[in-house]
Amino acid sequence: MKIDQQVLHAHRAELAYLLNHYLTEHLVRVSRAFGGDLTAAVVLGTIAHHNLRRFHDEVVTKSAESMHDLVQRGAHREYLRPCNAMSVASATGVPRETVRRKIAWLVARGWVRRVGRDQLYIDEKVGADFAQFSLGTIELLSGMLAQFGAAVARRAHAGDGRRRVAASD
Repeated sequence: MKIDQQVLHAHRAELAYLLNHYLTEHLVRVSRAFGGDLTAAVVLGTIAHHNLRRFHDEVVTKSAESMHDLVQRGAHREYLRPCNAMSVASATGVPRETVRRKIAWLVARGWVRRVGRDQLYIDEKVGADFAQFSLGTIELLSGMLAQFGAAVARRAHAGDGRRRVAASD
């Protein structure tokens, strides 16, 4: 989807407000889901995206099946790429020892699994544990985008796309 840069520029203040509201709400939800530990969320997300990037880029983007259906039938397994604490620390800027502690915390919850000494993989349990959370995130984002689209349409319908408030004496 191409975003009209003129529309974004003309409505940037409202978009910034709506985006900030969405991001703040999302970060509060993430913080709650991780017991206040946003760094653990960053580590988990980094591991997950590293593991799944090749599968997404080489399979999901070329498939008529949904990513969910592909994963359900195990099509992702041969494409998973492991990562390690050093690569997570490098990618995030989080100190390696902190990353190691967060990984231990994530392993204890069953969200990350180790293979061998240093290969890290996201566990399929994450998908089940975060299914409702992900749907809620999509609903919040969709709502924010709908609010922005409605504001743009309302202003375009009202005239030149910019409502001016008359100064009063």
